[in-house]
Amino acid sequence: MKGKKHLRRNKYNIAISILFFIVCYYLYQQGYMNVVNKDSTFHQSLLTVNTIFLGFLFTALGIMVGFASKSLIKALDVAGYMDNYYNSIYFGMFFHGVSTVISTIAVVLGHELIKDEVIILQQITLLGGVLFFIKSILGILKIISEIRNDINK
Repeated sequence: MKGKKHLRRNKYNIAISILFFIVCYYLYQQGYMNVVNKDSTFHQSLLTVNTIFLGFLFTALGIMVGFASKSLIKALDVAGYMDNYYNSIYFGMFFHGVSTVISTIAVVLGHELIKDEVIILQQITLLGGVLFFIKSILGILKIISEIRNDINK
């Protein structure tokens, strides 16, 4: 029962993930995701970008935790509506975390040791992280709007 409830509460995150992987597969098939000219500076740049996004997502999570004391947010959390917002942040953190690990390995061990498939995965997880970062920000803006509306009542 809990698994079914978890799926229902995260249907948008799951649907976005499935659509995202379909689009990535299409982009890969069309040659937009490739490993041409990927050198050590590419991996260092991705490491920097990923860690910045990870920091923003941790901040977003902190903001969400700060909202948890509001009575409206408590009621929404008990009803299960906050799962979608929290899990958007977790999805983004997961994707950026994977890309960060790959980038770190490429920088430390040397980019020539990283297989082409792993570099493609690095690119896909970066894009997935950015997608869920955007979704997380939109979610936080929605929650802020709800809190402001609740305060003005």
